[in-house]
Amino acid sequence: MFYSVTRLGFRMLAGVLFRLRVRDDVRLPSQGAAIVVAEHRSWLDPPCVGAACRRPVRFLVMEKVYRKPWACWFYRRMGSIPVGVGRRRAALSLREALRRLHSGEVVGVFPEGRVVPDGESVDYRDGAALLSVRSGAPVVPIGIGGTARAWPRGKRCPRPAPVAIRFGEPLQPPAPDSENAVSTFSARIEENLRILSTEERARVERR
Repeated sequence: MFYSVTRLGFRMLAGVLFRLRVRDDVRLPSQGAAIVVAEHRSWLDPPCVGAACRRPVRFLVMEKVYRKPWACWFYRRMGSIPVGVGRRRAALSLREALRRLHSGEVVGVFPEGRVVPDGESVDYRDGAALLSVRSGAPVVPIGIGGTARAWPRGKRCPRPAPVAIRFGEPLQPPAPDSENAVSTFSARIEENLRILSTEERARVERR
């Protein structure tokens, strides 16, 4: 209930402030496990992706952000998964994400692992590919345009600006025993995500 009310409220607000436009959201499977992946250029990205998805998304959130007093209660009620630092904590986070996927839920991943200033190039991490290969869940890449302008990194508050979101075709993972399965699939995810993101940023520029 908390998730549904929060999602609806933000979707309505985003429609006014950011003229949020969502395309091809039917590409997210209506049931069963799935992993949604998007570039992280603004703090607006998680709520915009969550609002665009027709199903609840359990986002992976860095533990140092998850544990902040003002945020912990919110992330817990949204079903987010804290990602700890260090091999042991990271393994626990991975195990929890896999548990959610095996339960048929949707897990959200930002492969950069942090908010990246617009225009800065950064390597993607293999977390989404690893989760997909181990669980068999498809990866749905999501292109986002406009959030970096609406709420640039370092600014306290967002400002009115158009935002566009488009869902890509679901990507099926390779067999877990295939050679270099995770790294190969990660590169495929990255390629699809960069294309979608570039297209959506260009689309927003034309609005």
